[in-house]
Amino acid sequence: MAVSDVVVSFALLVAIYGVLSLGLNVKFGHTGLLDFGHVGFFLIGAYTSALFVLPPDDPADFTNYVIGLGDVPLVGTWAFGIIVATILTGVIGGLVALPTIRLREDYLAITLLGISVIFQRVVQSESWLANGPDALRGYSPPFQGLFPIDPGTVVGAVAFALVVFVVWTVATAALSLQREHDSRLPLDRIYAVTTFGLGTRAAGLLGSRFAVAGVAGLIAAVISAGLLLGASLVLVVGVLVSVYGWLVVLVGIGQHYAGLARRELALGVGFGTGLLVALLPLPIVDRISVSIVGTLALLGALVYAYYYAITSYDWVADVKLTVIGLGGVWFVGIWYVLLPVLGPLGSGDVAGVLSTLFQNVVWFLQFGSSAGIGYSIAVIGDVTVQLDYSRFQLALFLLSLGALYTVLEAAVQSPFGRVLRAIRNDEAVVKSLGKDPFVYKVQSMVIGSALGGFAGAMWAMYSQGLTFRTGAPETTFIALLIVFVGGVGNNKGVLLGAVLYWAFQQATTQLAGFFPPALRVNVLAFRLVVVGVLFLIVLYYMPDGLLGREEYSSGVSDS
Repeated sequence: MAVSDVVVSFALLVAIYGVLSLGLNVKFGHTGLLDFGHVGFFLIGAYTSALFVLPPDDPADFTNYVIGLGDVPLVGTWAFGIIVATILTGVIGGLVALPTIRLREDYLAITLLGISVIFQRVVQSESWLANGPDALRGYSPPFQGLFPIDPGTVVGAVAFALVVFVVWTVATAALSLQREHDSRLPLDRIYAVTTFGLGTRAAGLLGSRFAVAGVAGLIAAVISAGLLLGASLVLVVGVLVSVYGWLVVLVGIGQHYAGLARRELALGVGFGTGLLVALLPLPIVDRISVSIVGTLALLGALVYAYYYAITSYDWVADVKLTVIGLGGVWFVGIWYVLLPVLGPLGSGDVAGVLSTLFQNVVWFLQFGSSAGIGYSIAVIGDVTVQLDYSRFQLALFLLSLGALYTVLEAAVQSPFGRVLRAIRNDEAVVKSLGKDPFVYKVQSMVIGSALGGFAGAMWAMYSQGLTFRTGAPETTFIALLIVFVGGVGNNKGVLLGAVLYWAFQQATTQLAGFFPPALRVNVLAFRLVVVGVLFLIVLYYMPDGLLGREEYSSGVSDS
């Protein structure tokens, strides 16, 4: 598997947990309602959406479930199932809130945890409902049957164009933000080209940079569909979109760290390189006991050196988080670009090195499958390329996450959001102004639970199989960790927390691959202990998270 495929899988999980954690942030971050049972709505959303797209139950296939509406036109579709799951979880969230919302914060959290466990036990014990303790399978995510797509058909071109639209829109919106900073690159001209002139000629007419990005993405999608239908230029479109995405990412990283002095840059690069060196005993040393001891010793030395530096030098203490971020970017860059080519490089396989690099740079496409379109590239040789389903699913998930995030941001910046934050800060003040906190708390529970149900439907599509473990309590605490790490009451911080949490999970999964299979399970289980310790550290040193609370406008002018 190319490293780009790992990154796509990582981004899918970030999107799912981003929506789940945004729902918890509405309850806790913006309103102050601590809900330890948030996973219950995740469970209900997942099972509800799956039951809508499953065919009618067949007793001969050893599965039992209460309904199967997959054969009913329109009703038995993912779109209908997700809508019903979202509304249902919102209604259940409101009903649960009615008798519990007046409880003190700690009692409310424990009570909601108990309710979520009841939901889980019902799914586990009632075999007639959703196959009991056994997995509920037999459904496919939306449009998967179209893949591998034929880009020469209208359906294939539309599916391809949808992915182009999402990637181009996100990249163009990010580029428009980067234009506000000084750069040696001609960003204005690049922006004018990638927006097809709209960024300079019609920006005022369209209203905002995000509207410009959306229209530019739509134009790029139409052009891509035309290139596919007219000339089957899948590789050309894939290269253009991939290179554009990399350009925006690299410019963003460069601008973010542009203000650092040379010694700070060197410290960040040194930290990332030290982390790489500390992990080297795992793949190099044959004896597992020696490799573990060596790795832990080197990691301990790196942590001590970092701690000594921030306690001994003020300039290091001032940039302590920046150093970790820069070191992480450096480490990921080496993992993505350099490490995959070491194998073919060691055997003198130049074509293998170039092929690996090309596959990771052109991340938009999947290579090497028996299906797709074949190309002959100089030095690399013959390759087969296609748009695989995971990238199409990622586009759907990112589209959903972006839409929900936009609506949620508008809600928390409205008078409704200001009332929620006022309830969180001092409920008595809200009562004195004639507002009923009970009503607003119930509304907050409805919105947050509905988002949890939507995330559950996304999980059902991603996993393609459900068990009662989908509603395990640790899922709530993972979402809570994401909120605390990123920033309580900060929607941008929640997305950052989801990225950091799944980066940690992905990194430890990669490391576990160096252990024997018998020990690998213990290593993966030990991650929960590490996550718990990190949770306590974050709570102690950064109670408001990396980005802190978002300072929203009060809506009252100073004048």
